[in-house]
This record gives sequence, structure tokens and C-alpha cells, in this order.
Amino acid sequence: MGQVQLRMKQDVATRWNSTYYMLQRVIEIKEPLVSTLALINPLLPALTPEEWDITKEVCDILKPFEEVTVEMSSESFVTGSKAILMARGLQRIVAHRQRNPSIHEPVKGMVNFLAADLEKRFGQVERVRVLAEATLLDPRFKKHAFVNEMNAEETVSRVVGAATHAATATLPSTEEEEEEEEEEGGTPVSPPSEPVPQFWADFEERPTTLRPGIQNPITEAMLEIKGFLAEPLIPRKADPLEWWRVRALVYHNVCTIMKTRLCIVATSVPSERVFSKTGQIITDRRNRLSPSKVRELVFLNANL
Repeated sequence: MGQVQLRMKQDVATRWNSTYYMLQRVIEIKEPLVSTLALINPLLPALTPEEWDITKEVCDILKPFEEVTVEMSSESFVTGSKAILMARGLQRIVAHRQRNPSIHEPVKGMVNFLAADLEKRFGQVERVRVLAEATLLDPRFKKHAFVNEMNAEETVSRVVGAATHAATATLPSTEEEEEEEEEEGGTPVSPPSEPVPQFWADFEERPTTLRPGIQNPITEAMLEIKGFLAEPLIPRKADPLEWWRVRALVYHNVCTIMKTRLCIVATSVPSERVFSKTGQIITDRRNRLSPSKVRELVFLNANL
């Protein structure tokens, strides 16, 4: 028929997106599939035009969910800060489908079920602390990812508190300074002062309060957060960790908090990949491999 030869795909019970791939492949090879089944087994019931339309609409609805699944399953870049945006994006897509309903009742039911389940699972996703703080500290999103302004302000307050604690932890205590002085043999003797040139006299006479010194940890943290939020957003495909690496000295306290917030969401994908690789290693022709040898082969396969 002048088409690229494609094989059928079978779904796997433990992976929902395999069902999407199966349906997508059926649509891609619709004409060859219908023709082949008519020749092999004419008595086999065929899908009606309405059922083909339903299958096509179902694939269109599931496509954004598959894209989010692939994006969140990545292990090579930060994904935690994307969770809120992706959840809200899926909710908007499903809401659009509800406002423009399908003519097919099964599709309507599926859309309504997805909308209810998304609200149940992600209705309060902005209040999940780890995800909210990761989103705020991502220079690609910051407060712009939040729909609820109150949730955004609460997240800012928590990050300021954590940055204040980080700033306080870096300040030397008075007791430590006194112990250091005692170990050195009493009060340190300051070096003899040198004569000050006359052209520096005006500057030296200014009150010491006007000169930079150690700030209050709360003030320091608030200034860092304010400066960070005032920075322009970087492109969505840019690397947030590289941005923070460049500005680590500018926002050093907030950067300390960022290192514990910008994370990769844990998924079952890595373990499933290991099981799949193990199934490819242990075959009928290699069924006498010892458990230790299998572990070594799986380790090498996953790490080389």
C-alpha cells in the first residue's frame, strides 16, 4: 500500500502509556490492518466508523498525559519544579475538552473522569511544600507558576525562613570567638595604626553605621529573595542549575536552600528499566546464568 512497515504494539498492564502507544499504532496502520483482517478472517468483527473516531479522540486526549509522563520520568534534569505547571496544564486541557464536549458519550465520560481525578490528585498541588519551593527557586518559573497568590507568598515566607536559618548557621558565635581568643593567649593585640593621608580624612570620619558590615540574617535572606525574584526569567529550556552555579556567590544563602529543593521526582521508571534489561539478558539460551553473574551484567548494562 505504499506505507512504511510497522508492527503492532501490545499494551502492558503496569504501564498506562503502553495502551496509548498501542492505540496510536492501530490508528497509524488502520488501512493495512483492516485489509489484512478482511483477508485472513472475514468473519472477525471489525471496528465501526464510530469506534474508529472514538479511538482517535481518545488518543488526542491522552497525548498530553503521555508527554507529561515522559517529561517527568527523566533522570538527567530537574523535574520537581515542573510538577505544578504540568498539573495545571493538564487541568486546563481537560477543562477545555469539557467546554467543547465530544459527540461520543464514552469520550465525554472519559473526560469527566479525568477532570475529577485531576482535581482529586492535584487540586492542592501548590500546597505541597517540596514542589512549591522547588518551583519558586527555579529561575525559569518563580512565582509565575502559581495560580493562587497566597500559596506563592506562603512559599516565599518559608524559603526566607530557611535562608535565614542558613545565614545564621554560617555566622560565628560569640562563645567561639572568645574561645579562639583564649587559645591564642588572651586578647589579641591590634597592630599599630598607620597615619591616615589627609585626602582620606573625610571618609574615615563618617559614622561606621554607614559602612557595610554584617547584616541581620533575616534582612540578608529577604534581600537575597527579593533580588532573586526581581531577576528576569530564563528560557524554559535553559538549565536552572547552571544559572544557580553562576550566581551562587550573589545569593549564597538561597543557593544553599536551592540545593535541597531543586530535585528529580522519584518514579518507578528506573526499576522497570532494570527488570526489562534483566529479561533481555536471561533468555532460553542463557538460562543457566548464576544470580551473581546476572547482577554483574545488569549493573554493567545500567552504568556503562
